[in-house]
Amino acid sequence: MLENKLASNRSVQDKVGFEVLTESQVKDIHQASLEILQTTGVNIHLKETRDMLEDAGCKVEGEKVYFPPGLVEWAIDSAPSRTYLYDRNGKNPLTLGGHNTTFGLGPTLLKMRDPETGERRPFRKQDTVNAARLVDALDNIDWVSGLGTIDDVAHEHSDRHEFEAMVKNTTKPIVAWSYTNEGLEDIIDMASAVAGSKEEFLRKPFVVSYSEPISPLTHDKDASEKLLMTADYGIPTIHTPIPQAGASAPVTLAGQLAQGNAENLSGLVISQVRREGLPFFIGGVISIMDMQTAILAYGAPEKELATAAYMDMAHHYELPTFGTAGCTDSKVVDQQAGIEAMFSSLFSALSGANLVHDVGYTESGTTGNLSQIAMVDEIVGMLKKFSNGIEVNDYTLALDVIDEIGPEGDHLTHKHTLDNFEEVAWHPTLMDRNVPDTWKDKGSKTMEERLQEKVNRILEEHEPEPLSDEVEAKIDEVIDNL
Repeated sequence: MLENKLASNRSVQDKVGFEVLTESQVKDIHQASLEILQTTGVNIHLKETRDMLEDAGCKVEGEKVYFPPGLVEWAIDSAPSRTYLYDRNGKNPLTLGGHNTTFGLGPTLLKMRDPETGERRPFRKQDTVNAARLVDALDNIDWVSGLGTIDDVAHEHSDRHEFEAMVKNTTKPIVAWSYTNEGLEDIIDMASAVAGSKEEFLRKPFVVSYSEPISPLTHDKDASEKLLMTADYGIPTIHTPIPQAGASAPVTLAGQLAQGNAENLSGLVISQVRREGLPFFIGGVISIMDMQTAILAYGAPEKELATAAYMDMAHHYELPTFGTAGCTDSKVVDQQAGIEAMFSSLFSALSGANLVHDVGYTESGTTGNLSQIAMVDEIVGMLKKFSNGIEVNDYTLALDVIDEIGPEGDHLTHKHTLDNFEEVAWHPTLMDRNVPDTWKDKGSKTMEERLQEKVNRILEEHEPEPLSDEVEAKIDEVIDNL
């Protein structure tokens, strides 16, 4: 309802945000990364990749590859500054680039907090089904990933089962993890069946392929093969590291950023040499080892600081980004989980990370929790409202309304209020704003109880848009032939 009647001296604030690094610091980290790539080098275990890079001008000694700065700069320039990720129906594309922030789940957790019993147990295929159905019904979680490594199917086939569970239970975009090229090929076949053809899937991709280098400075054989295959097909690609400060990277955040950036840029070079112009995301899980517990700290302020700083690097390169938020070191969805999830989500939004993953992670990235996903959905709703900033123009300044009502007047029943309050205000679904007596009359429910009720209601009542019988049969054929 708000009208955009901009006067010459009025403005719209497009985005609330911030930066950690100065321009000089960005350049210092970039130069440090170039020196690492040229002088220290990167171990690459796949001969095909080494041969390709040698032909492109890299020096190769055994499994170690040294990258000339000019080739790295070329790769940065050749990758697109933004890409688009569609839903399962080829519609509603997410624009990924710049400071556009979206939130989704993560992959590979080994445990799950059972939504019915609260028991911590191995991750099952039904958990991926439940997570996909939950996200399908939530307004603010934009895309899905498998959440965990499925334990109740053959391990070597769990990536295909994971994709099947997701694509049958949500129309939202998917970030897909695969173990090998064979698994990735099967996922592409299932995605192509959904899209109608491989050509249509590649024209409007609803899947991003996810893989990782190994910190420090290593690309293993399987991840390298997947990186080449995604480039050959032209599938948007995430190939981001987990440089753990004090363990697999320098303990100083600047050193961690320089090394992690070098790992990202080496993957970027591989992708662009193989297929110039391939959409490629940089970022990752950039946190510390807690020296008291030896865990990768998901709730550490250093993680948010380093991740936001790395978003500054990515924006300098004008490349799409992969961030981390909505997660916690807490074992249950409690006050600690809420504090850490809000802190990480806030700074991901403010720093302009594009694909923000690991929503629903608890216990330092070991255990999934559906209530955590539902809580972060509420948090993200708040942040999306906050990060949109304030529209300032003649209509929103409302000088005519202020003058009409005057001192001691009533804005509540004015047409300006009635026309705009629905759009102007954010409306919570879980936060309680009732007066104490009303809250008591409604059962005095805690946030934990409200979260559980919401999750249970969605799992009992929400029916995702079904695939056609023909498409389901093609997907089932892939799974049956494993």
